[in-house]
Amino acid sequence: MNGRRAPAAIALALALSACTLSTEQPTLRPTTPVVLTGWETVDLPGGLIPATVGSVGGDVLVAGSVGAGADRAPALARGSADDSSPDWQPVPLQPTTPYGKVASLASLAGDGRSVIALGAAHGGAHANFRWTVWDGTSAGLVDRPQAFETFGGQEAGSLLGVVRDGNGPLIVGTWAGAHGLDGALWRTEGHRWIRQPTPAALANTADRQVAPRTAVGQPDGTVTIDGSVIDLSDGVRQSAAVWQGSGTDWRLSLLPDPGQRSEAWSTACAEPVSAECWTVGSREGAVTVWSDGARASLPELPVGDADTGVITRHDDRVVAAVSTNGQGRLLVGHGDAWRLYTAPDGVVRAAALVGTRMYLVSGPGGSAALSVRDLADVLSS
Repeated sequence: MNGRRAPAAIALALALSACTLSTEQPTLRPTTPVVLTGWETVDLPGGLIPATVGSVGGDVLVAGSVGAGADRAPALARGSADDSSPDWQPVPLQPTTPYGKVASLASLAGDGRSVIALGAAHGGAHANFRWTVWDGTSAGLVDRPQAFETFGGQEAGSLLGVVRDGNGPLIVGTWAGAHGLDGALWRTEGHRWIRQPTPAALANTADRQVAPRTAVGQPDGTVTIDGSVIDLSDGVRQSAAVWQGSGTDWRLSLLPDPGQRSEAWSTACAEPVSAECWTVGSREGAVTVWSDGARASLPELPVGDADTGVITRHDDRVVAAVSTNGQGRLLVGHGDAWRLYTAPDGVVRAAALVGTRMYLVSGPGGSAALSVRDLADVLSS
């Protein structure tokens, strides 16, 4: 399920470039954050190991799995978005496929009436991901069987997540094209998912390799896909990039002042989206936020290959949950002013700001936990 890769010469150039760039990273000054006490670790029903969290209608949904190995099973829990201490309840799941029975629910999206989720399980001779698609409501989800070629086969890449745009549910991933793995989109026809023609903005060319990594729905019904574009026309340069669109209309934007090696992790937009968007990512080995055609002036936070982050909004405040060499941090921005706070340690896997309450899925290595804190004091200062 790895699909066709870039030519060997390109892969070698990228590897050599990564090694060279890593030795040229600037020495970053340590930054002391404000210690933010009051984070609570949520005890989820059945020992649920969270992979993602989101707000759907009046519920906060936490998806993941229970158990491990052959005993692993998908799991989903819900709590009231209006309750400061929700009574978390398990959501019934109905697996109908072999991989659905052992999947972890890795991504979810909903509109208050319906919920779509993606399940991931390793399988096959090469232990690649086998994907399952679930739909229903926050009262229960059903695993909907798909043909193997829907997400698998020799030309398959991977799936980044499920989102919603103005046309309904949308799965974003990658699929082999003429010059490597292009960005790919799937839409539903009933319970079947159909891969759509690849928009030109998401396709590779002979001297440009696209590398999408995450996707999120925005308030105006568009979707933003974050990642990078690797320019091979004159050496190798990796630039942070955001694709934004809906339906068949997609636009690629390279973020300003990308340096020689940068990548976008997550984007949050105001409504209307044309007003302003903020993107968090990495540039030259440090956490970076871009907005309004410029890079923000931030505390210098070094990042490793495993580090990542999620950016969210509350009124005129921007909150980015990031990890810096595995340490959890919150960056809170208001205009040109940014403040740095501690957060639970570990790589950030998902985050949702529901009202003023931050739900954060993070953890070291392969482990993860759900932490929560009301940020009203931080957002008002």
